[in-house]
Amino acid sequence: MALVRRVPALAVGTLLAAVVLGGCGAVVPGTARVGLVPSSDRVLIDSYVASANHAGDAGPAAQAAFLRATQAEGAPFPPDRCFTDLTLQTDLVGRTLRPDPGWRPPETAPGTGRPPGAVYVVAAAVSVRRGPAEIREDVGSKHFVVRGDRVTGYAPCAD
Repeated sequence: MALVRRVPALAVGTLLAAVVLGGCGAVVPGTARVGLVPSSDRVLIDSYVASANHAGDAGPAAQAAFLRATQAEGAPFPPDRCFTDLTLQTDLVGRTLRPDPGWRPPETAPGTGRPPGAVYVVAAAVSVRRGPAEIREDVGSKHFVVRGDRVTGYAPCAD
C-alpha cells in the first residue's frame, strides 16, 4: 500500500522537475549587455559619489561647493536655498549602472545638446539629512558624465 502512494508522488515529482528544468535550456532573444561600463569609469563614478558623501559629512556648505564644482555642463545648479542646512548621502545600486547615451538633462540651457562624454545612469537611494538625522530618503536614478578622468553629475535640490 505504501508503494502505491509513492509511485504517484514520484511521478508527479519527476514531472514537476522536468517542467522546471526544461525552461533552463530555453533561448532568450536579444543581446547580452554584460560589461558595457568600463571598469575605469565605474571606479571614477564610485569615487565621485564617495567624495560627494565625504563633502556632506563636512556640512552643507562643503557639499554644495563640491556639487557646484562638479555640476555637468549645460544644467543649472539648484538655488542656494536647496542646501541651506541639508546634506545628501548617496548610495548607488552598482549592478544597475549602464550607459544612457541618448539622455540629456531635463532642465538645460537653451541650445544645449547631449552632454559631452560617456553618460551613465544608475539606481540610487539618496538620504536627505539635517545634521546626523535623516529627514527622508528618495529612490530613483542618477546620471553621471565621464569625460576623460573627470566625473560630473546633476545636483538635486535637497529641500
